[in-house]
Amino acid sequence: MVVGSVIGRAGIAIIAVGVLALGGVAPLQAQVGLTSGAARITLIARVAPGASVAAVTPARETARRAGSIDQTVGVRLSINTSYRLMVVGTAPANSEAEPARRLWVQAENGPFVEVRSGAGITVARGPHAVAEEAKVVFRREAESTEASRVLPVRYEVRIDPTI
Repeated sequence: MVVGSVIGRAGIAIIAVGVLALGGVAPLQAQVGLTSGAARITLIARVAPGASVAAVTPARETARRAGSIDQTVGVRLSINTSYRLMVVGTAPANSEAEPARRLWVQAENGPFVEVRSGAGITVARGPHAVAEEAKVVFRREAESTEASRVLPVRYEVRIDPTI
């Protein structure tokens, strides 16, 4: 029995080698002459557009004329895309609490534009900035002895769409 089992095992091994040699496995071939070289890879990182008003400095009086006061405010922005900085009036229309005084802001193109409640005026624009401080110039009606007061405005950063 020992002889039969040895022949049986050897026969199975010969049959297996024959099957593999005839088409069970593709023959291996070596590729000669391949070389490697430097490759250029471009990495593109996409970040969602974002913007915020990081800080607003108190209004600083820069000039006083007969009937008006000029004030400058610094608005610190944190932005990663193109933007517009807007000044929006917040004074309630026909307020009984305080007599209405006219207020103007210097628009991005230079002239002073009157600030009205709810209306936005673009005061700065840019392609992008990591951290930037925009200077906003206001002019308001005032008595010659009147002290500075809080300006009835809010600041908005609007992101310009990219297509």
